[in-house]
Amino acid sequence: MIKNSFKLSVIAAVILPFTTHSVWAMSTEERLQRLERMADNPVLLQLSQRVAEQQREIQRLQDEMDRLGQTSRFAIQQSTKRYTETDERINALEEKLNNPRQTIKPQVSVPMPTVPALPKVSEPASASAEESKVDTASDGESPPSQTKLEIYPATAEENDQYQAAFALMRASKYEESIQAFETFLEKNPGSSLASNASYWAGEGHLINKDYNKALNAFNLVTERYPNSSKVPDALLRAADSLLSLKKTADARALYQKVIDNYPDTRAAKSAQKRIP
Repeated sequence: MIKNSFKLSVIAAVILPFTTHSVWAMSTEERLQRLERMADNPVLLQLSQRVAEQQREIQRLQDEMDRLGQTSRFAIQQSTKRYTETDERINALEEKLNNPRQTIKPQVSVPMPTVPALPKVSEPASASAEESKVDTASDGESPPSQTKLEIYPATAEENDQYQAAFALMRASKYEESIQAFETFLEKNPGSSLASNASYWAGEGHLINKDYNKALNAFNLVTERYPNSSKVPDALLRAADSLLSLKKTADARALYQKVIDNYPDTRAAKSAQKRIP
């Protein structure tokens, strides 16, 4: 009797919402017999169990998808943060390594305050800015490689300005970061952090898909600061910019240049994977 009562309660919960007035037209005895027959039907019981199991499985999958989405977003944020922090530490170490060599002439670049701001446009304009710093005894026909800036160790104030621009980049405030890096570059073209500032301005332009400006920024690194540790990465990203501009042949040549000239760098490994 207890078993029959349990069956009746289960079946009633499942099928009562679907019954019509014709069912109520049956006698009480007929309805009881019908419910008992349905309760004794193993197919109906199995179907009810499967529906319940599927609902639980769907809920479990939805919860899992939510967790995976959160994990994915967190991983992207962490990887971006680690990359920028790692680059920042590498820059600091390079600065420490370069300082002993550069402190021999810490106060060179006396004429630097009068140097015009570096242009952010085309290669000819960049070359013109370089020539303005050639010694007055020169006839102006010296090759670009002989018109390098005198690089001096970054001051504490310059380092603070650079870190502030870098913080904007980490915060995904790309427009503000680009402006801060370019302002730093214009005010401190001879700073040991200038090449890094130009590089990160280029990265900001790449993120904004402004490939021409990105290319100019990366070219500025390689042409004005040929001894910078950022040159391999700048060449790689310049090639990426050319590829985005559909200049495949030029991009291939730059990728190959990175591979040939800087074979042991991360940039060379990346170029090997990206070369079309």
